[in-house]
Amino acid sequence: MTLTCKSWFIIRFAIRYKHFLLAVLLGLSVLAFGLGGIYLHARGSLESLVNEKSNIASALLQNTMDEAHIAVNKATPLLGAACTPATAEELKRISVLSPNIRTINLVKDDYVYCSSLFSRTLKKNANTHISIDNRLFLATHNYFNPNENILFLSSKAGDRYAIASIDVHYIKKTLKTIGQKIPLTVTLNNQQRVTYNTFYSETKNGTLIALNSRDDEFTISSRISQQMYLDYMLSHLYIPIYLCIIIAIIISINGYRQLKRPRSPQEELRRAVEDNEFLPYLQPIVNHQGRICGAEILMRWHHPNQGFIMPDLFIPLAEDTGLITIMTTQMLTSVKSYLLQNQHYLPDGFHLAINISPGQCNDLLFYNDCLSFMSVFPEGKVKLVAELTEREFIEDTGNAALLFEKLHNLGVQIALDDFGTGHSSLAYINQFNIDIIKIDKSFTHLIGSVDMPSHIVDNVVDLANRLNIDVVAEGVENATQEAYLKLRNIQFFQGYFYDKPIPPAVFIEKMQQQSDRQARLSADLSLNG
Repeated sequence: MTLTCKSWFIIRFAIRYKHFLLAVLLGLSVLAFGLGGIYLHARGSLESLVNEKSNIASALLQNTMDEAHIAVNKATPLLGAACTPATAEELKRISVLSPNIRTINLVKDDYVYCSSLFSRTLKKNANTHISIDNRLFLATHNYFNPNENILFLSSKAGDRYAIASIDVHYIKKTLKTIGQKIPLTVTLNNQQRVTYNTFYSETKNGTLIALNSRDDEFTISSRISQQMYLDYMLSHLYIPIYLCIIIAIIISINGYRQLKRPRSPQEELRRAVEDNEFLPYLQPIVNHQGRICGAEILMRWHHPNQGFIMPDLFIPLAEDTGLITIMTTQMLTSVKSYLLQNQHYLPDGFHLAINISPGQCNDLLFYNDCLSFMSVFPEGKVKLVAELTEREFIEDTGNAALLFEKLHNLGVQIALDDFGTGHSSLAYINQFNIDIIKIDKSFTHLIGSVDMPSHIVDNVVDLANRLNIDVVAEGVENATQEAYLKLRNIQFFQGYFYDKPIPPAVFIEKMQQQSDRQARLSADLSLNG
C-alpha cells in the first residue's frame, strides 16, 4: 500500500519531532493522571456533601412531620364532638402552637366539617371535599390553596380523620436553602414527589443518593449528573487543577531536556543514522587541464543542536561500531540521485571517490552498494573509486582480495587514501591490485618549504610511475604546489586551491557552468574552423 502525501508528512513530522512529541505525551499523561485523581476526589466530596445536605433536609422535614403528628394526635379526641366555636378554637390553638403547621382539620365522609381557619361548621360542597387515601399525601384544596399542592398528614379514628396541612412552599424553600445548587427531592411513601427547579436539567442518569426518613414516610434523594461533578470540580478544586497543569508543563519541559541531552557517543551516532543527519559533500577533483573531472564524497554530520560536526570527530567511532557501512550506503544513495538527474553535465568517465574502511572489506555489502550505484548510469559515464583508509588493519586479507576482485570486475577502482601516513600502505600495494595512490596533504604542504624539502613527494610519484599507478595529489592550496606537481606529471589534483567540499546542489551548478563553457568553446572552435 502506498502512503499518501498527508500520511508521509505525518510520519516525517513524528520522526523529526519525536522528542518533543514524547515530552508532550509525558506531560499529557501526567495531566490526565492528575485530573483523574482530582475528578475522583471531586466525586467523593460532592457525594459526601449531598449526603450531608440530605441528612439536614431529612432532619428538618422529620421535625415538621413530628409536629404534624403531635398536632393531629391532639386533634383526634375532638373527632367525636360537634364543630362548635370551642372546637374550632381548640383546633386553632393546636395549629398556632405548631409553627410549621398551617391548619388542623376534622374530616368525616370525605368532607372537611371543622377547621382551625373557621369558627363554624363547614357545609358539604365541592370546596370542602377531600379524599384521604394515605397517611401522608399531596393534594390541592380550594379552602387552602387551589393552585398549589398541600402536604397533608392524617390520623384516623373510626370513620373520621384529623388532618394537618403543611405548605409545600415551606418544603421547597427548605430544599432550596439547604441544597443551593444541588437539586433535592422529597418522595412520599405513595411515590408523590416535591422538588424545586435548578439550572440542571432533570435526568434519569447519574449517581442516585437517597436517604429514608425514620418511619419511611418519605425519602430525600438527589441524582448527581456528570455535569454536576465537573462543575463542582471546576468551582471548588480549581487550585489543584492549576497546580496539576503547572506540574505537567514542568515535567514536559524537563522530559524534553532529558530526551535531548547528550547521550553516549555510540547512542548519539545510532540516533543520527536513524534520523539521516549525515549529509554528503563533494570536493572537486580536477585534471591536468584544470577542469573538474570528478569529486570525492566527504561525509558531514548536521547535528540538530551542535550544527556541523567534522568527520575526524565521528568517523573513527562509526568504524568501531560498524555503523560506517550504513552511513556509506546512505551517502552513495543520496549522491546517486543528484548525479542521475544531472548526468548530462558530467564528463564521460566522471571520477567519483568514496572512502571505505578496512572493516568494510570483510563482507560484500559495499559491493552491493556499488552495483546498485553503477547500474543506473550508462557504461563509462561514472567511474567509481573506493578509497581505502588505514585507520585499522584489514583482518582478513582473503575477503578483501575477493571484494576488490569483484569491484574490479564491476569497473570500480581501488585507491590508497593518505598514502604514506599509515603503517600498511606498502603492504597493501604488495597484496592488492591498487589502481590509484593519493598523496597525503601533509606531504603536499612540504612543497616549496626550505626546511622540509619535497623529496617524499618525488619518491611517491616515482613509485607510482614504476608500478603504473595513477596519482591524485591532495591538499593543493596554492599555485606553487600545483606547478610543482604538474611538472611531475601527476594526473589529478584536489584541494582548497580548486574548491572546498560543497553540497551536491552547489557542485551540480559548477558542473553546469563548466559544461556550458565547454559547449561555447566547442561552438567557437567550429566557427573558427
